[in-house]
Amino acid sequence: MGVLSRVGVLNKWLTEEESLWLQSRVYVRAHHYYHGWMHYFSAYSLGRLYWQSSQCEDNTSLREALTLYKYDSAGSRMFEELAAGSDRFYATLPWQPLTVQPECPVTLKDVSDL
Repeated sequence: MGVLSRVGVLNKWLTEEESLWLQSRVYVRAHHYYHGWMHYFSAYSLGRLYWQSSQCEDNTSLREALTLYKYDSAGSRMFEELAAGSDRFYATLPWQPLTVQPECPVTLKDVSDL
């Protein structure tokens, strides 16, 4: 969502204010559902593997696919470093709640239930 928001700003589909508000909502949800960067990345990587297995028609073939799938080289390197306890990828981003929430822009009032 963050990347999509930034692309929206670059293409002038969103203002900076709208992008910041949307990203703050994503951040609040991520902070609620995940306990840290390792937990967030684990969920992301499992979701990525699940997305790659979208052609599985039943649970048995899905289980088999998830067992056999492998990460690409970048995904493998990230996962190995995270599993080794390396904070290199996220050291500058503390996992903490936002102290100030941006106001919802008037243009996004219709989606403010996010």
